[in-house]
Amino acid sequence: MKKRKKTRKIKEKSNANSGINSVLNDFYPEASLDYHEFGMLDHFEIEKLLNDFLEDCYINKLHNVLVITGKGQVVRPLVGRLLKNHKLVKSFKTAGYFNGQNGAYEVSLND
Repeated sequence: MKKRKKTRKIKEKSNANSGINSVLNDFYPEASLDYHEFGMLDHFEIEKLLNDFLEDCYINKLHNVLVITGKGQVVRPLVGRLLKNHKLVKSFKTAGYFNGQNGAYEVSLND
């Protein structure tokens, strides 16, 4: 009987947590690139950093990554265009609440 009760409690917790996670955010990044760490960049440097980061993640078999761009008018739109056409990117979207919202992209890489 004790085993049955413990199993039951664990199931209740996991159901409760999965409900919270689906409401808040289901994306858990395995790596991140933050453009704030690099100071002023030109378009070439922005593209090179993104390509190097995505290739490193792909080689290391990471599937979910976070690209933090900030909410500015230079880096964010450029990164969005680059992600849209990148061969390693399966999908991407504006980040969820806990991952930076409008200042970041949640990226899923090809298998």
